[in-house]
Amino acid sequence: MSLIDRNGPQNRGAGVEFRRVSKTYGVDGRKPVDAPAAVHDLTLSVMPGEICVLVGPSGCGKTTTLKMVNRLVEPTSGHVLVDGLDVVAVDAVALRRRIGYVIQQIGLFPHETVAENVATVPRLLEWPRDRIRRRVDELLTLVGLDPDRHRDRYPSQLSGGERQRVGVARALAAEPPLMLMDEPFGAVDPISRERLQDEFLRIQRQIGMTVLFVTHDIDEAIKVGDRVAVMEHGGRLAQYSSPDELLMRPASDYVARFVGGDRALKRLTLIRVDALPLVAAETAPPGAPVFGEGTTARDALSALLASGASAGAVVGESGQLRGLLTRDAVAAVLRAEGATRPQDAYATSGAAADARASER
Repeated sequence: MSLIDRNGPQNRGAGVEFRRVSKTYGVDGRKPVDAPAAVHDLTLSVMPGEICVLVGPSGCGKTTTLKMVNRLVEPTSGHVLVDGLDVVAVDAVALRRRIGYVIQQIGLFPHETVAENVATVPRLLEWPRDRIRRRVDELLTLVGLDPDRHRDRYPSQLSGGERQRVGVARALAAEPPLMLMDEPFGAVDPISRERLQDEFLRIQRQIGMTVLFVTHDIDEAIKVGDRVAVMEHGGRLAQYSSPDELLMRPASDYVARFVGGDRALKRLTLIRVDALPLVAAETAPPGAPVFGEGTTARDALSALLASGASAGAVVGESGQLRGLLTRDAVAAVLRAEGATRPQDAYATSGAAADARASER
């Protein structure tokens, strides 16, 4: 079944493939002989339901790559396939109506209410009014906005974070199997940004759509991506791998510099505390920080250092004590420079688990 034939929430993510794709911008439609490529010979595949993050410095071709998927930009050579179908063989308007698109500037229509903005594509697809109304309320709830409070407001009456949530809801309105997101959280404050990232991951896990996500922030790429494509100037792909592999084995000096010298600390964001070895205990020490099972090892280490405690309490959903997490357990991961994956550092304890994969 092709992307355009898909219809309804039962369909999950779409596969995306770039086959030797290049883009060179010409002058008046003509390609100058010495024109540099915006994207050069890009080949990569994204599996259905994955989040692929394109990351790199400004001008490396991230946004151009994204726009070639929905044909806002046409490739100079090569092929972009969605669900095995070359996008140039599909009517551009029909293609875009089946692909969600979220940009940093959001692009809400200021003269329309929240409900009217979210309903944009379903109206174009001529959905029945009752179905549109139900879908709008369902999506506002999904992105954390109360339909009764927000559906009749205008964009000017919303905060930046609320406008971004409405933008995501609008992109999801027609139940797309593929979402393109171009620095969607870059214009909000750090606290709102982290909250929006968490909400986005929750929604993506719930819906199972495929996402191509552009950012210049390597920390954001590591947090949200199942796979990360690091691009460099000239539109070349420098490395395409899982966040674990990217941090453990940078493919070049360029990638190592871009990822940063604190790669070991970044690795801690990929590990939840319930995947680390815990010390059995009946009660927590007085003043010890308390961690939920989903707390990252990096956040746990930060809390331990701030409190001066040598161990913190890990508790389950109902508040029961699972055990104590010590600084030494976290330090063991940092010392495991030769491990294939971060959890190999403590695999011999029998407590290792790929928490990131289990969440997705």
